[in-house]
Amino acid sequence: MLGIDVKSIMMQDSAPDVSENKVRALVEAVLHGDRKKYGELFELFQPLVFRLSWNLTGNFDDAMEIVQECSLRAYRALPAWKGKAKFSTWLHRIAVNTAIYFIRREARHHEKRMEGSPNEEEDEEVQSLCEGVERRTPLTELQQKELRTKIFTAVSFLPKMQRRCFVLRYLGDMSIREVSEILGCSEGTVKSQLHRARVFLKYACV
Repeated sequence: MLGIDVKSIMMQDSAPDVSENKVRALVEAVLHGDRKKYGELFELFQPLVFRLSWNLTGNFDDAMEIVQECSLRAYRALPAWKGKAKFSTWLHRIAVNTAIYFIRREARHHEKRMEGSPNEEEDEEVQSLCEGVERRTPLTELQQKELRTKIFTAVSFLPKMQRRCFVLRYLGDMSIREVSEILGCSEGTVKSQLHRARVFLKYACV
Protein backbone atom coordinates (compact mmCIF):
# COMPACT_ATOMS: atom_id res chain seq x y z
CA MET A 1 0.00 0.00 0.00
CA LEU A 2 1.16 3.52 -0.76
CA GLY A 3 2.46 5.46 2.21
CA ILE A 4 0.16 8.35 3.10
CA ASP A 5 0.70 11.06 5.71
CA VAL A 6 -2.89 12.30 5.92
CA LYS A 7 -2.23 15.28 8.19
CA SER A 8 0.51 16.79 6.05
CA ILE A 9 -1.41 16.17 2.84
CA MET A 10 -4.62 17.82 4.05
CA MET A 11 -2.63 20.93 5.01
CA GLN A 12 -1.47 21.38 1.42
CA ASP A 13 -3.61 23.71 -0.67
CA SER A 14 -2.02 23.49 -4.09
CA ALA A 15 -0.13 21.31 -6.52
CA PRO A 16 3.49 20.52 -5.61
CA ASP A 17 6.13 23.00 -6.70
CA VAL A 18 7.79 20.81 -9.31
CA SER A 19 9.45 22.20 -12.41
CA GLU A 20 7.93 21.15 -15.70
CA ASN A 21 11.43 20.32 -16.94
CA LYS A 22 11.80 17.72 -14.20
CA VAL A 23 8.38 16.32 -15.02
CA ARG A 24 9.23 16.11 -18.72
CA ALA A 25 12.49 14.34 -17.94
CA LEU A 26 10.71 11.76 -15.78
CA VAL A 27 8.00 11.24 -18.38
CA GLU A 28 10.57 10.74 -21.12
CA ALA A 29 12.41 8.21 -18.97
CA VAL A 30 9.20 6.26 -18.37
CA LEU A 31 8.27 6.29 -22.04
CA HIS A 32 11.72 4.91 -22.84
CA GLY A 33 11.16 1.93 -20.58
CA ASP A 34 12.30 3.05 -17.12
CA ARG A 35 9.23 2.06 -15.10
CA LYS A 36 10.87 2.92 -11.79
CA LYS A 37 10.81 6.57 -12.82
CA TYR A 38 7.04 6.45 -12.93
CA GLY A 39 6.97 5.67 -9.23
CA GLU A 40 9.13 8.73 -8.65
CA LEU A 41 6.90 10.84 -10.90
CA PHE A 42 3.59 9.84 -9.33
CA GLU A 43 4.96 10.18 -5.81
CA LEU A 44 5.48 13.89 -6.49
CA PHE A 45 1.77 14.36 -7.18
CA GLN A 46 0.32 11.65 -4.95
CA PRO A 47 -0.63 14.15 -2.17
CA LEU A 48 -2.61 16.18 -4.70
CA VAL A 49 -4.52 13.10 -5.90
CA PHE A 50 -5.15 11.82 -2.39
CA ARG A 51 -6.46 15.14 -1.11
CA LEU A 52 -8.85 15.43 -4.05
CA SER A 53 -10.01 11.83 -3.56
CA TRP A 54 -10.47 12.36 0.17
CA ASN A 55 -12.51 15.50 -0.39
CA LEU A 56 -14.79 13.81 -2.91
CA THR A 57 -15.37 10.62 -0.92
CA GLY A 58 -14.78 11.53 2.72
CA ASN A 59 -13.40 8.04 3.28
CA PHE A 60 -9.75 7.00 3.65
CA ASP A 61 -10.09 3.53 2.10
CA ASP A 62 -12.10 4.88 -0.83
CA ALA A 63 -9.57 7.66 -1.34
CA MET A 64 -6.71 5.16 -1.34
CA GLU A 65 -8.47 3.01 -3.90
CA ILE A 66 -8.98 6.03 -6.14
CA VAL A 67 -5.32 7.01 -5.77
CA GLN A 68 -4.17 3.56 -6.84
CA GLU A 69 -6.64 3.42 -9.73
CA CYS A 70 -5.63 6.92 -10.82
CA SER A 71 -1.97 5.89 -10.77
CA LEU A 72 -2.73 3.00 -13.10
CA ARG A 73 -4.87 5.10 -15.43
CA ALA A 74 -2.28 7.87 -15.60
CA TYR A 75 0.46 5.36 -16.39
CA ARG A 76 -1.54 3.91 -19.27
CA ALA A 77 -2.40 7.38 -20.58
CA LEU A 78 1.08 8.84 -20.16
CA PRO A 79 1.96 8.67 -23.89
CA ALA A 80 -1.01 10.97 -24.53
CA TRP A 81 0.42 13.78 -22.38
CA LYS A 82 2.09 16.15 -24.81
CA GLY A 83 3.00 18.89 -22.39
CA LYS A 84 0.37 21.33 -23.68
CA ALA A 85 -1.18 21.44 -20.20
CA LYS A 86 0.69 21.33 -16.90
CA PHE A 87 1.16 17.78 -15.72
CA SER A 88 -0.63 18.54 -12.45
CA THR A 89 -3.66 19.83 -14.38
CA TRP A 90 -3.66 16.76 -16.62
CA LEU A 91 -3.38 14.41 -13.65
CA HIS A 92 -6.06 16.32 -11.74
CA ARG A 93 -8.54 15.67 -14.56
CA ILE A 94 -7.72 11.96 -14.50
CA ALA A 95 -8.18 11.92 -10.73
CA VAL A 96 -11.59 13.60 -10.99
CA ASN A 97 -12.73 11.16 -13.66
CA THR A 98 -11.46 8.24 -11.59
CA ALA A 99 -13.37 9.51 -8.54
CA ILE A 100 -16.55 9.92 -10.59
CA TYR A 101 -16.21 6.39 -11.94
CA PHE A 102 -15.65 5.06 -8.41
CA ILE A 103 -18.70 6.85 -7.02
CA ARG A 104 -20.89 5.62 -9.88
CA ARG A 105 -19.71 2.06 -9.39
CA GLU A 106 -20.20 2.21 -5.63
CA ALA A 107 -23.64 3.77 -5.97
CA ARG A 108 -24.85 0.94 -8.18
CA HIS A 109 -24.09 -1.50 -5.38
CA HIS A 110 -25.68 0.59 -2.65
CA GLU A 111 -29.14 1.69 -3.68
CA LYS A 112 -30.31 4.21 -1.15
CA ARG A 113 -33.61 6.02 -1.03
CA MET A 114 -34.12 9.17 0.99
CA GLU A 115 -37.30 11.03 1.82
CA GLY A 116 -37.62 14.71 1.11
CA SER A 117 -39.66 16.93 -1.12
CA PRO A 118 -37.77 18.49 -4.02
CA ASN A 119 -37.23 22.20 -4.09
CA GLU A 120 -37.86 23.24 -7.67
CA GLU A 121 -36.25 26.65 -7.27
CA GLU A 122 -32.69 26.42 -8.51
CA ASP A 123 -30.10 28.48 -6.69
CA GLU A 124 -28.56 29.88 -9.86
CA GLU A 125 -25.79 31.74 -8.05
CA VAL A 126 -24.35 28.58 -6.49
CA GLN A 127 -25.08 26.41 -9.51
CA SER A 128 -23.10 28.73 -11.77
CA LEU A 129 -20.37 28.81 -9.12
CA CYS A 130 -20.09 25.01 -9.15
CA GLU A 131 -20.28 24.68 -12.91
CA GLY A 132 -17.83 27.53 -13.44
CA VAL A 133 -15.02 25.52 -11.88
CA GLU A 134 -15.00 22.99 -14.71
CA ARG A 135 -15.90 25.41 -17.50
CA ARG A 136 -14.51 28.64 -18.90
CA THR A 137 -15.68 31.62 -16.86
CA PRO A 138 -14.69 35.31 -16.56
CA LEU A 139 -12.71 34.38 -13.42
CA THR A 140 -8.95 34.62 -13.60
CA GLU A 141 -6.89 31.44 -13.48
CA LEU A 142 -5.90 32.19 -9.87
CA GLN A 143 -9.52 32.82 -8.86
CA GLN A 144 -10.61 29.55 -10.48
CA LYS A 145 -7.84 27.70 -8.67
CA GLU A 146 -8.82 29.20 -5.32
CA LEU A 147 -12.51 28.53 -5.95
CA ARG A 148 -11.83 24.93 -6.98
CA THR A 149 -9.86 24.36 -3.78
CA LYS A 150 -12.68 25.82 -1.67
CA ILE A 151 -15.35 23.71 -3.37
CA PHE A 152 -13.45 20.43 -3.24
CA THR A 153 -12.67 21.01 0.43
CA ALA A 154 -16.27 21.93 1.26
CA VAL A 155 -17.63 18.89 -0.60
CA SER A 156 -15.85 16.61 1.89
CA PHE A 157 -18.17 17.93 4.62
CA LEU A 158 -21.37 17.08 2.76
CA PRO A 159 -23.40 14.02 3.83
CA LYS A 160 -22.68 11.00 1.63
CA MET A 161 -25.84 11.25 -0.50
CA GLN A 162 -25.42 14.98 -1.11
CA ARG A 163 -21.76 14.46 -1.99
CA ARG A 164 -22.59 11.71 -4.50
CA CYS A 165 -25.28 13.83 -6.16
CA PHE A 166 -22.98 16.86 -6.34
CA VAL A 167 -20.02 14.96 -7.80
CA LEU A 168 -22.07 13.18 -10.45
CA ARG A 169 -24.13 16.25 -11.38
CA TYR A 170 -21.50 18.97 -11.49
CA LEU A 171 -18.16 17.21 -11.90
CA GLY A 172 -19.55 14.31 -13.92
CA ASP A 173 -21.72 16.73 -15.92
CA MET A 174 -24.70 14.36 -15.74
CA SER A 175 -28.37 15.17 -15.96
CA ILE A 176 -30.74 14.90 -12.99
CA ARG A 177 -32.25 11.83 -14.60
CA GLU A 178 -28.88 10.15 -15.07
CA VAL A 179 -27.91 10.81 -11.45
CA SER A 180 -31.22 9.42 -10.20
CA GLU A 181 -30.78 6.24 -12.25
CA ILE A 182 -27.24 5.69 -11.00
CA LEU A 183 -28.14 6.28 -7.36
CA GLY A 184 -31.41 4.37 -7.55
CA CYS A 185 -33.60 7.21 -6.28
CA SER A 186 -36.20 9.60 -7.65
CA GLU A 187 -35.34 12.74 -9.57
CA GLY A 188 -37.06 14.68 -6.80
CA THR A 189 -34.67 13.24 -4.25
CA VAL A 190 -31.68 14.22 -6.40
CA LYS A 191 -32.99 17.78 -6.72
CA SER A 192 -33.58 17.95 -2.99
CA GLN A 193 -30.09 16.68 -2.19
CA LEU A 194 -28.51 19.09 -4.69
CA HIS A 195 -30.43 22.01 -3.25
CA ARG A 196 -29.21 21.19 0.26
CA ALA A 197 -25.65 20.81 -1.03
CA ARG A 198 -25.82 24.16 -2.84
CA VAL A 199 -27.14 25.93 0.24
CA PHE A 200 -24.20 24.60 2.23
CA LEU A 201 -21.65 25.41 -0.47
CA LYS A 202 -23.05 28.91 -0.91
CA TYR A 203 -22.02 29.80 2.61
CA ALA A 204 -18.87 27.69 2.59
CA CYS A 205 -17.41 28.99 -0.67
CA VAL A 206 -18.87 32.39 -1.48
